[in-house]
Amino acid sequence: MTIFIRIAWRNVVRNPARSLITIGAVAFGLAALIFLKSFVTGADHQMVANYTDLFIGHIQIHKLGFQKNMGLDKSINNPYSLARSLLDVPSVKAWSPRVKDFALVSSAENSAGVLLMGIDPINERHLSTLHERVRAGRWLEEGDDDKIVIGRQLAENLSVGLDDKIVVMSQGADGSLSASAFTVAGLLDAGGEEVDKSLAVITLSAAQDLLVLNRKISEIAIKATSLEEVDRTVKALRDKIDGQQFEVLSWKEISPMTYQWLQFDQVFTGLILVIVLLIVSTGILNTILMSVLERKREFGIMTALGTKPDQIVFLVAMESFILGSVGALAGGLAGYGLSRFFGARGIDLSAISDALNSFYIGSVIHPKADLASVGLYVGVILVVSVAVSMVPAHRAARLKPVDALAG
Repeated sequence: MTIFIRIAWRNVVRNPARSLITIGAVAFGLAALIFLKSFVTGADHQMVANYTDLFIGHIQIHKLGFQKNMGLDKSINNPYSLARSLLDVPSVKAWSPRVKDFALVSSAENSAGVLLMGIDPINERHLSTLHERVRAGRWLEEGDDDKIVIGRQLAENLSVGLDDKIVVMSQGADGSLSASAFTVAGLLDAGGEEVDKSLAVITLSAAQDLLVLNRKISEIAIKATSLEEVDRTVKALRDKIDGQQFEVLSWKEISPMTYQWLQFDQVFTGLILVIVLLIVSTGILNTILMSVLERKREFGIMTALGTKPDQIVFLVAMESFILGSVGALAGGLAGYGLSRFFGARGIDLSAISDALNSFYIGSVIHPKADLASVGLYVGVILVVSVAVSMVPAHRAARLKPVDALAG
């Protein structure tokens, strides 16, 4: 078969212009696909990381049924006993107890419904980045039981500013109507409407007093060592925690809309892959088919000299494989190199940063190169290169010497 590989190489370089055009089309299509995949992967990773770090955490532990029907009746008793289970899971990086309830906040000018969240100011700093989004004033500190941090848009709706008083009202766990006055200590600007318009944050102890919870909490929010460790961490926690009493939920279950958006991105990238493969396969098929038609006499002579049909099929397939492999190698290196280069430097899209911030992506996208995906795409290109050559290859193999020489 070595002689046929040498012949295949000679046939590829015999028409360098056509071969280079085909190789260039393969390389460009594959490089564009790899870069697009890296860009989408990087944007998706940033969105999930920013969203989970900002507010929800990677994992949450609740009393069973709390996620579907949030209420004070589904509070966790003795939370620190439950939290001891977290210490045996190495992939748990940080955790923080929280109280959550729907409440009404009122100022002298207006009122609005909010999600009231009581947090431990010290632990929360290790779990979320809410404290980094304070654009005016300051974040809560330990002992700030009379202070509140609200979104900037909520402050505008209430017509309040720093050091102004607002009243928080809600129904306590004992059924009583509870109300307390708080001083606005800080204003959040997270970029997402759900935070800026409807979140109010007070200390954990203040929330427990307001809602008559004693020392009960609503959830334990957890940060894993990385996003890739979340599923494994959830499984480890479910093995340790009583599933009849508590639910352990990953960010995918807490925010299914975000997870569905990521799945849509994957489908979109898959469609682009199909389009690129069609373009690549068409280019290779056209090149090989033209080569076969131009060499009918050559194939006829080979057949007359005793070359077997399967050897001719191998020859044509090898030509296609050479074109595909050179193009795939060049495209793979170019696409991976571009992804790594812009992954380190980032792509500044500040012109549309408002739209990106609403999705928690940020104005600078860092493509995330994935060697496994690069290898997969290169392999697919090689398979496609050989597959599309089968039609002209079998056509060449079926040529009769008399007809080929006469043509």
